[in-house]
Amino acid sequence: MLRHVLILATAGIAPAATAQSPQTERVRVQLRVDFGGVKPAVERTVDVARGATVVDVTKAAFLVDQDWLCCSKEDVWAIDNVGPDARLDRYWFWTIDGKGGPNLPAKHVVEGGETIGWKYGEGKLPENIEARVVSLLPAATEIVIAVGGEKSLVGLSHLCRPPEGAQLPRVMGTSIDSDNWSMRRIDDELKAAMKSGAQLYALDEERIRALKPTLVLSQGLCPVCAVTPEQVAPALEKHGEQCAKLVVLSPHSISDIAQNLRDVGDALGRKSAGQVAARAFERRFEALRARPAPHPRPRVAVIEWFDPLWISGEWIAEMVEVAGGAPLLVGATEASKRVEWSALIAADPDLIVLAACSMSIARTERELSLLSSRPEWAQLRAVKAGEVYVLDGERHFSTPGPGIADGAELLSKLLRKSPAPFEGAWRRVGTPEATTR
Repeated sequence: MLRHVLILATAGIAPAATAQSPQTERVRVQLRVDFGGVKPAVERTVDVARGATVVDVTKAAFLVDQDWLCCSKEDVWAIDNVGPDARLDRYWFWTIDGKGGPNLPAKHVVEGGETIGWKYGEGKLPENIEARVVSLLPAATEIVIAVGGEKSLVGLSHLCRPPEGAQLPRVMGTSIDSDNWSMRRIDDELKAAMKSGAQLYALDEERIRALKPTLVLSQGLCPVCAVTPEQVAPALEKHGEQCAKLVVLSPHSISDIAQNLRDVGDALGRKSAGQVAARAFERRFEALRARPAPHPRPRVAVIEWFDPLWISGEWIAEMVEVAGGAPLLVGATEASKRVEWSALIAADPDLIVLAACSMSIARTERELSLLSSRPEWAQLRAVKAGEVYVLDGERHFSTPGPGIADGAELLSKLLRKSPAPFEGAWRRVGTPEATTR
């Protein structure tokens, strides 16, 4: 028999299937997928080869994405593009004949005649959100929300965006009026304060203690951007003992930001959610890295301050690289730095991104004359070509949280001349009318 099969295969003739051929034996199962209201539920009869797993059955009917979720890289991450939501504790759970699956779906072999069920959002992973969190950093607040810990927030800084519909006490303020002062005045006031040793930020220590936090989130990255750990520590002491845990976030790269998601989730008692949120964040950058880069790579300058001139580095320069561009003047391993106009003219970028530090598009537009009034501005290649864009520095660049994935995806679109993916996400400078898509 084996010799007969080999002869037929050599002749280019397919051998007839036999009842004894395990490769051709099929089994039939029912597949029910409940998308939890995201889209209509689906029920199908699926025929698969004997030896197929639950994942094989699901793949026979739907696009299935596998990645680490709880137990292995073969976990079912998404079905038909519906993936996990760490914030809402929504994940995929599976059943066999109405009962919870006995092992991993990628390992469980179907026998035929079973009903395989998938439900999105059925139950919650065991988590603890009894923490009381004071966030002194916009990125930290964004991360807390992303890992589903928003109900644990009890106090915020003056710059933090609260969860939608929430009104939380502000426990930190500053003498710097970033909403109304020009970039030049802000820079002058910061320099004067640093020279004199004056505190840029004031903590309401009495209010912080009254809120009885168990966790306080701060930063150690930039002494002029937010309160430092040294300033926070006294507010956390009562009768000489520290009454709350202090977690300091100091990211320099995209991978550091992913780790911050894990660390904050862990500190909140939501370790699983933090790991899932971090992996979802990483996957967005992996998808961008997998795209063929434009050829040649556009040479990009990201300007985060206009007077004086500052160029973005670290995770922002890395975002440019991931999106398919080549960052100019400052690289992904360097901190943002001040440059002279002569350096910008010499670099002569193909595309300029105006992502002002901690400023929205509307706020940034009020500062554009600081650039356009300079005689050097009109000499730049990007300006002549109309390749200058104002983006939301606050949401998508200078705040090192999940929002930078939006910024990197937007950069990828701009570098490839594709429509912007977010409503009102950018404005092209130098056109007769503002352009948003």
